[in-house]
Amino acid sequence: MKTSRLKLINVFLILYFAALAVFVGHIVFFTDLQGFFNAEKDAEKRDFSTDWTLDSGEGLDLDAVFAGNFGGEYSASKKLPDKMLETDSVYLSTSNLRFKVYVDDSLIYSYDTQENFTGLGDGVSYHMIGLGTKDEGATMRIKAETVFTDGHGGRINLIQYGPEELFRYYMTRSNLVPEGLSILMVIFGLIVIALCLALFRKSSIMRSLWALGLSAVLLGLWSLSDTGMPQLLTGTVYACREVIYGIPHLAVFPMIYFVYYITKTRRKIYLYLSFIISVACFGWLLFSRYYFGADIHTMTATVYFSYISELLMMVVILLDNEVYCRKKKMSSNMKYFYIGAAIFVVTSFTDIIRYIIGKKVSIGRGSWFRLGLVIFFVMMALQIYSWWVSEKTSLERDRFINRLLQCVTDTEDFESKLDKVLEYLCTELNADRAYIFEDNHDGTFDNTYEYCAAGVEPEIDNLKGLPYNGVIDVWYDEYKKGGHVLIYDMEKYREVSEKMYNILKPQGIRTLVTGPIMLEGEYIGFFGVDNPPPEMMKEISEIMKLLMFFMSSMISQRDGHRRLVDYSYHDALTGVGNRRAMRKFEMEELDTSRSYGFVMCDINGLKAVNDTGGHAAGDELIKTAATCLTDIFGHENVYRLGGDEFAVYTYYDSIQEFESRIEELRSMAGEKGVYVAIGYSYAEGGDPDYNARRAEADDRMYEEKRRFYRDEHDRRRRQ
Repeated sequence: MKTSRLKLINVFLILYFAALAVFVGHIVFFTDLQGFFNAEKDAEKRDFSTDWTLDSGEGLDLDAVFAGNFGGEYSASKKLPDKMLETDSVYLSTSNLRFKVYVDDSLIYSYDTQENFTGLGDGVSYHMIGLGTKDEGATMRIKAETVFTDGHGGRINLIQYGPEELFRYYMTRSNLVPEGLSILMVIFGLIVIALCLALFRKSSIMRSLWALGLSAVLLGLWSLSDTGMPQLLTGTVYACREVIYGIPHLAVFPMIYFVYYITKTRRKIYLYLSFIISVACFGWLLFSRYYFGADIHTMTATVYFSYISELLMMVVILLDNEVYCRKKKMSSNMKYFYIGAAIFVVTSFTDIIRYIIGKKVSIGRGSWFRLGLVIFFVMMALQIYSWWVSEKTSLERDRFINRLLQCVTDTEDFESKLDKVLEYLCTELNADRAYIFEDNHDGTFDNTYEYCAAGVEPEIDNLKGLPYNGVIDVWYDEYKKGGHVLIYDMEKYREVSEKMYNILKPQGIRTLVTGPIMLEGEYIGFFGVDNPPPEMMKEISEIMKLLMFFMSSMISQRDGHRRLVDYSYHDALTGVGNRRAMRKFEMEELDTSRSYGFVMCDINGLKAVNDTGGHAAGDELIKTAATCLTDIFGHENVYRLGGDEFAVYTYYDSIQEFESRIEELRSMAGEKGVYVAIGYSYAEGGDPDYNARRAEADDRMYEEKRRFYRDEHDRRRRQ
């Protein structure tokens, strides 16, 4: 599936560059390049706009006036050259003007507009008036009249004299850049729409790309029509006029739709308002045109209200989104979009202002808007690429974590899970070592877990008791600032911490990534990898941020499991082992091949203490007895089997040493006021029948206990 999508993307890219190549190739192979590049240079020689004379005798430049300046119509004359060629013609570009051309009072050309969707206006029209040697020295007169009933507007944009091909070269050269950019905008939009349909995803951002593509196509068509080239090449005057007035209302809403879906706020009010404004303004134009018979050129305010309000709404949406993201302390990830949108808005308003104050009123309108739009789409392409990279990275991280979870689900032992996590990290990140250090809560840290790649020497036994002060505290300070530590060059890191350098350098570490392990808001250790590839360092650091919570959770679960195990194998009152722990020791750890001793111990008089001093006093007596046993035989060898009964397994090479320890126990217990009955058994040279040893010790203990109570009874009787 992934491969087929990549192939589809490649196909669309090929089509895009093929269209670009055809466009450039048409210019290169089907154009007289010398004439093309000289067209601008020769334009002044062919300019026919100067030295015209009104019927009143006033001189003027014909391309600098409106018919509206003269009450809606004027008539101007000019003498033709004394020497002419049969290929010479006069070429005009007009806007919203009906006119007639006479040579020595003979009508040779006339033009009138037709009613269309926008009214009587025709936008930009091109005209060629053929002449010849017969017209040498004759007088050309143009009678012009605005097409608008209010007497406003109507002008000649350009008038040239000479061969037809030079005029076409000039127009093509003058509009090459805006025309090319407009075509590329349309192609960009079509490709985005096609990619959106072909690579449809559940992501709302990806689904909304069709709106960006549609907006690019519509604005590209508007921009292309505004160059005047479609009118010149195809003669579609009225269609282009309708595109110029109609598309701005339809093109901006898809842009708002796209912006709505790529922001975090997603306030539907913006979407509703944008749709209502677009539909209402466009509907008002249609209603005014067909119900009131209004000419749309008089409704410029409505056109610009729709366009300006949508631009302002886009600004508001972006500002609202940025405030929201900062409040939530999250990244908007829209840097390129903000830059492109800002340029687009500024250049759009620049053109609107230029149009309102009359700097450009016909052909060539929208040059700043077109530039801003192209920059916007370039920035949007960068933003989409940034989103794609971010999404790809996010998916890779999700896969990484999912595979990690799968890796550790096949075992219930938390110690093994941690080992598997380190193995996975080391292998997947191409590192030499992966490890965990834990706080000993005494100012030192131990390397508790480690996995090494093949051929790498383990360091876990050498990294015990690392001091916090002066060593680990350097990393902890970095954790608090950035959440992780990246070392790209060990030699440069020497300047940061000489002590840490002296620990890391002997291990052959060149690069390193490490992050903290936290539990309930407190640092309890850290984990990391040694010698990952430098090009993967940044990505690994992001993975470490995600794993920080995962590792902390596993350590917490391990500690919880350890506590449960501890509770199940230790006596809650005294902390020594319980009957279950002794049974586990006998089954798994007792070495019956060597000499060992077994001791049974019972507290005498516990019931009397409970009766007279209460159970709290009895508990203290039990704990004192346990302390005596652990002081003599060690904590790991003592077990509490019942209320007042204890057992001990211990290794001694001779019975004399074993019995001397028992005497020490009697003496210590007596000094602390604890009367105990002791029975013991010694297996010299070992004895696999530990049950027999236990039975022998048990018999001796009860015999001693009987003697204690018999002697106690005799003392009472004598008294």
